[in-house]
Amino acid sequence: MSELIKVFKYDDNGIFERDDLIVLEKGEKIPDGYTLIEPPVPAINPIFNTKKQKWSPGEEASIPEPQHLTELEKLTQDYADLMLYVAEVEQKTEQTQQDNANLLLSLAEAGVL
Repeated sequence: MSELIKVFKYDDNGIFERDDLIVLEKGEKIPDGYTLIEPPVPAINPIFNTKKQKWSPGEEASIPEPQHLTELEKLTQDYADLMLYVAEVEQKTEQTQQDNANLLLSLAEAGVL
């Protein structure tokens, strides 16, 4: 009788490659380079120690440093932010004017004005 098993493949250096589904016959051994032990998550290139039958975390996650902007790039970004803000204010102003016009029309139609 065969069985579908999830395994984790590692290379000759023990570095995690991928997880796989393999079919094993009853009594068949897991092939070399595979383990049933799940690597740690999250981890970057975890390493499997075959003697200890344990994963180590692998490489440290590196966070890229933010890009330093030149003075001109900062000013350009600030200008773009201000233009976006002005556009939003203009849109709100136009909407307010339209709402006021609709309100005045409703009042005039009702005979209040």
